[in-house]
Amino acid sequence: MTDQPIPFRHGNAGPSATGYRKGCRCAGCRKAKREDQAAYRAAKKLKESGGPAPAFEPAAPLVEPSSVGISWDAPAGPIEQALDGELAALIGEPPFKKTLIVLARYNARVLDQIPAAERFDLVSGMESRLFNVFDRLRRVESAPGAGSWDMSGLLQPDAADEQ
Repeated sequence: MTDQPIPFRHGNAGPSATGYRKGCRCAGCRKAKREDQAAYRAAKKLKESGGPAPAFEPAAPLVEPSSVGISWDAPAGPIEQALDGELAALIGEPPFKKTLIVLARYNARVLDQIPAAERFDLVSGMESRLFNVFDRLRRVESAPGAGSWDMSGLLQPDAADEQ
């Protein structure tokens, strides 16, 4: 195996640029080294002043949006249909009931359409969110109009206990 020399490239930026480090002092190599040093000094000064360190890495590439989406106009799927039946039987008025019902329908719609989107990795998280909404919807134990539970009767001594 023979040692291959590293190809010489003018400049100072990037992993393959070796010009200034190899001793080249042409205008392009000196300019690249000057700009690199200026950026280094600015970052050092900012760090010493307590400011955030600048990011030297290029911005993340733009990602094309997915062509798979949720159809909000589609008919209700089996999970959403079952949810509607459960919501019809809901008693009580938990806080934020209307908002929670909208969130439950949203989660059910997404769960119904996950197979079409082929994103089965989302099932567990969406189920967890839906169960969280269910827990919040069942926080009320009494039906609307029912009297509140009175503990004063429990604090009174029984007639049987007095004898």
